[in-house]
Amino acid sequence: MARLRPSSVAMLGGVALFAALALGNGLDRLSATRPGAAQWVPGPLRAEAWRAEAARLLGAGDGAGATEMATQAVRADPIDPRSTALLGAGQLTDRKAVPADRSFRVAARFGWRDPLTQIYFMNAGLAGGQPRLAALRLDAVLRQAPFLPVRDMLFAEFEATPERRAALAERLAMKPSWTESYLIRSGDLPLPTLQARAAIVASMKGPDWNCDTVEPLVTKLIGKGGIGDAKQLWLAQCSYASPGIADPRFTRLRRNANPVAFEWNLADSGDVALTPGTSEGGLLARVSGPTSLPIAWQMITPAPGRYRVSWTAQTASGAAAKGAGLSLSCVRNDRQALAASDLGKGRFEAIVTIDGTCPGRYLTLWLAPGNEDVRFDSLAISPL
Repeated sequence: MARLRPSSVAMLGGVALFAALALGNGLDRLSATRPGAAQWVPGPLRAEAWRAEAARLLGAGDGAGATEMATQAVRADPIDPRSTALLGAGQLTDRKAVPADRSFRVAARFGWRDPLTQIYFMNAGLAGGQPRLAALRLDAVLRQAPFLPVRDMLFAEFEATPERRAALAERLAMKPSWTESYLIRSGDLPLPTLQARAAIVASMKGPDWNCDTVEPLVTKLIGKGGIGDAKQLWLAQCSYASPGIADPRFTRLRRNANPVAFEWNLADSGDVALTPGTSEGGLLARVSGPTSLPIAWQMITPAPGRYRVSWTAQTASGAAAKGAGLSLSCVRNDRQALAASDLGKGRFEAIVTIDGTCPGRYLTLWLAPGNEDVRFDSLAISPL
């Protein structure tokens, strides 16, 4: 039998705690907290009591105690796979691998719905070089409990090598019920874990995951500093993502959507009035406050080099709008506007040099207070 690592034992203990929460009724909880009361409980419920106590001891790391309680559960209810699985988990925690393997194989013959049994054979598959079989076991567990408390520990086992990541990607491609727990409700995970998940999803082919599905993971990556990984994921799985400036004509504004750094984010100040332009695009803006304000921003990820940046900012008459500008900075709301040339008819251009100071730059549109709408449109950036 393939040898299981200590982390595998820890996962079994975590699942046992989860199982303990799902067990029982008043009688078995009473006998679990007061084991002497088990003698007053009918046979099937007595087995529940022993299982609950075995799960509690297993979660506490007491393999010998869990084994003893699980043995009592097997005697009281020998055909319930939960009893035999807890016995195997107790033996494994007690570092008795051979008896544990026998117990889990017996549990498997009674059915595959028990999470402890599934996770045992998931780990055995990983240890034995069968990641696809292991991923099948993981899928079976998480379809029953998508938000299993130890799910991130389980996922980490598959994020460790290319072969395991490929096996996990095969299951994710089916969009199982645990997709949300993997991509959206993934907790406060460290950057390397988020990067591993992004790489798995970015590499997947097949059905479009759509932008909203990957947006939470993209946002978490940016928040942790993984801007390059976030942009790669966005480009791979969002159908309207752009490698340069997104939505340069403002035809796809997301005023009420969750903010995504790689798309336009509109100002929410009461001193800024924004209206989509004509059916051909454009953004109409007016500022009524005492000073220039940002009206829209997005993050772009140009490589170091020299670039030409161009945009349109014009009044209703087609003249160049005074007080309109654009900044390109490593920080949000940097008021240092680019030195731009007026090309006529509201068209502006600036030549910029971008170094490697930061992987993502905030492109922000600014506007000074005025009495008329200004139309922003046709943004572009191109290397020189």
